[in-house]
Amino acid sequence: MKNTLRIALGILLLGAAAAFFFGADRVELPSQGTILTASARVAGSANAEAAYIENITRRPERVDGYVDLAQFYLLQARETANEALYVPKVEAQLNKALDLDANDYRARVLMGTLQNKFHRFEEAEAIARELIAEAPGHAYNYGTLVDALVELGRYDEAVEAMDEMLARRPDLSSYSRASYLRELLGDSEGAIRAMEMAAQAGVQGSEGRSWALYQLAAMALAEGNNAAAERILKGLIEEAPGYTRALEGLAHLRLIEGRTDEARILIEEATALAPGAGFEELAAEVYQAIGDEESYAKAVEAIEAGLEEAEAMGEVVNMEKADFYADEEKNLNDALWLASLEISRRPDHLHANETYAWVLHKLDRPKQALPYIDHAMRFENGDAKLSFRAGHIYLAAGQTATGLDLMEQALEEGLHIESPSAAREARALVSAGPLSLAG
Repeated sequence: MKNTLRIALGILLLGAAAAFFFGADRVELPSQGTILTASARVAGSANAEAAYIENITRRPERVDGYVDLAQFYLLQARETANEALYVPKVEAQLNKALDLDANDYRARVLMGTLQNKFHRFEEAEAIARELIAEAPGHAYNYGTLVDALVELGRYDEAVEAMDEMLARRPDLSSYSRASYLRELLGDSEGAIRAMEMAAQAGVQGSEGRSWALYQLAAMALAEGNNAAAERILKGLIEEAPGYTRALEGLAHLRLIEGRTDEARILIEEATALAPGAGFEELAAEVYQAIGDEESYAKAVEAIEAGLEEAEAMGEVVNMEKADFYADEEKNLNDALWLASLEISRRPDHLHANETYAWVLHKLDRPKQALPYIDHAMRFENGDAKLSFRAGHIYLAAGQTATGLDLMEQALEEGLHIESPSAAREARALVSAGPLSLAG
């Protein structure tokens, strides 16, 4: 299967995966079920932020005011994709809340979410486990735990935590996580079914449902069903006109169809509406297809700037920077150091192994890269970009037949969907054949 969640999320180098890390739209207290916080009551107001701040000003000794404002900022980060503006505000308000009461339940719940957002997965796991021990019936904390375990490469434990979450609260948040895990582990049909259930569980027009529909469109695209992808995306634009990922999805579809001028208009519109959403990598593919080298270079610069911005915000982006440096064939010694930090931290994580192998390959050490790229491919989950990279590594290691087989596999898995430029390269290598490569 084509790794659609990688296309939609992971390939964006910030790796925010916001719908997973932010989870449900409201935090639940174990004794109250779904609580209606101040954010739920006034989020639609143009003066929402001012209302929260006024609440804090009136009662600065109350922890709830800071937590409500933090939750509001968290939702704004999701809905506007302006993480650089809102995520530091989330952290500041949570720190104020925890300074007042280090044991406040809601503040700790959101801090677990924030630690995942910052890629501090060990801290997120510790917080989630503490909260689960205190409130074992509260599903949200299992979501935080799932996210942390997945990113630490502890997939069996993540599946167990996912089952616990589904048993407690089968909803959009849990179904979407289940979809991601199933796709990661190679169950494409199960992934699609779970994402359909996520979309059905969402409220029409809500950000969570929009995200699930966007993922379903990506899955349809990955399966070669362009008509279904277009139908879902156009329906999503009608249902949620301000949802910029729908525009990005249409741009991706137009690129695959070869309608590059339309793709350019759509991706530039999406980027203008949500400049921090991470659309630059698709934009780079569009500009490369058109032959606009200047715009392509600017898109690549924007990707790197986004990584620097995320790091300045407090996000750990070692793996993402290493991957970027390897792709751009720059700062390769720095890339190796960054990748080695991540492989030490999460030795079984699929993408950490892929990145480490890719950096070694770029340093002309393909034979050293082989065990790491093999470990990254162990689930055979249809990740076309992974197969493409593995093909390059095997070719460089002198295993031409295996390398070409992997290039063919990448093309069969839909490499042209994930990266049209990589697909062109793979087709050229396959067409050249082993004799040409040997020469």
